[in-house]
Amino acid sequence: MTLTILRRAPWLLACGALAACAAYHPAPLATAPSLQSQVDALQHVLPDGRAIALNAPLALPDVAALAVLNNPDLVAARTRHDVAAAELLSAGLPPDPTISGGFAALVSGAATMPSISAAFMQDVGALVTYKLDKQAARAGLAQVDAGILWQEWQVAAQAEQLDVSLAADQAMIDSLRQDTTPLAAVDAQTQLQVQRANLSLTDGAASLTALAAAQAALDTAVQNQAHDRDQLDALLGLQPGTKVALAPPVVAPLAPGVIAPAIATLAQRRPDLIALRYGYAQADATLRAAILSQFLPISLGATGHRDTSGIGSAGPQVSLTLPLFNRNRGGIAMARASRAQLGAQYQASLDAAAGGARALADSIALLQAQAAMDAPEAARAAAIARAASQAYAAGAISASSFASLQTAAGAREQTLIGLRAQVQTAEISLTTLLGLGLPTLGPAPKDAPL
Repeated sequence: MTLTILRRAPWLLACGALAACAAYHPAPLATAPSLQSQVDALQHVLPDGRAIALNAPLALPDVAALAVLNNPDLVAARTRHDVAAAELLSAGLPPDPTISGGFAALVSGAATMPSISAAFMQDVGALVTYKLDKQAARAGLAQVDAGILWQEWQVAAQAEQLDVSLAADQAMIDSLRQDTTPLAAVDAQTQLQVQRANLSLTDGAASLTALAAAQAALDTAVQNQAHDRDQLDALLGLQPGTKVALAPPVVAPLAPGVIAPAIATLAQRRPDLIALRYGYAQADATLRAAILSQFLPISLGATGHRDTSGIGSAGPQVSLTLPLFNRNRGGIAMARASRAQLGAQYQASLDAAAGGARALADSIALLQAQAAMDAPEAARAAAIARAASQAYAAGAISASSFASLQTAAGAREQTLIGLRAQVQTAEISLTTLLGLGLPTLGPAPKDAPL
């Protein structure tokens, strides 16, 4: 009876296995880019069901949300979750059993029949490290998810910063055009008076130089705006040159009392640091599994045999590796070194995050102080330029004097525009560095505390 079952077991197991086998389905790659040519074609429905209105200028949070929903790099990054989930599934599956059989035909002698042998073996060593393997794979999946969240947050911050930069670019262009228009009129009149010998070549050179400088700065500002627009299009998954209507960005400054507590709790909130902690927990579980693996593999099974005289036998079989020479010492050393490396990387990242946040907070304070000092000076210079324009029209001052005053007023205003944009960009960066506003990831791993 036992030999009959052993004879049939391979076929029964093969049939069952084939019934559950996966099938291949081709997945051809795309041959054309997937970039959209219109903002209306973007995915704009948030996970909570709210739809972003695309027919109106986009506010700062909406730009960030559209970037997270449509950024091609994020779409690719999210597939890493499926890979890590598959690894978790693999860690929870026992190894397949092994069956073997043999047949020896009778060719001579006094025996009456051929011999038959069969064996069934199951590796049970995986049961020894099962819990640790699952723990490591689960930590690996959590690490991937935290890393994806951090990448999403960085893309959102980059989109907001580009929104601020585009607003500053437009303000800079408007300011330079306000300089260029009167300077062009002054230069035209000055060159005419130079031709009539009413003014010297020095006067003509001064007005021409002021106009050329303003036009060069305007060209640079237009180029910066085009570059920033292309960068935003790329983040949103749009074709280059696609115009996105943006509302004036509003960036709320962080309260001073928020920064220090946020820095103190970075390790519990910032996704990249939590990802490193999960990576450390995975390495710790891998090390413990490697230590247990020095006694593996262990296999249990049954064998059956019928010799050529018709005598049958059956019984259990055990296979055990003796830890005499190898003892998985190489794997243990590698796992221990990997854990140490991840621990050092985590500490370095935590130090860099805390130091960078403090430095950025100090930089914001400095920029705010400079902007506060420059604002009244810019207003005063603008008032002087308006008075100079009236005086020049009345013939009370020379063209060179008016050009100098107009250029100085424009420079003051443009410096203030740049400072305010720097403050807003730095505020967005600091919010990102502190991990403020991020969704909760759950507690950091406790099975391998740092």
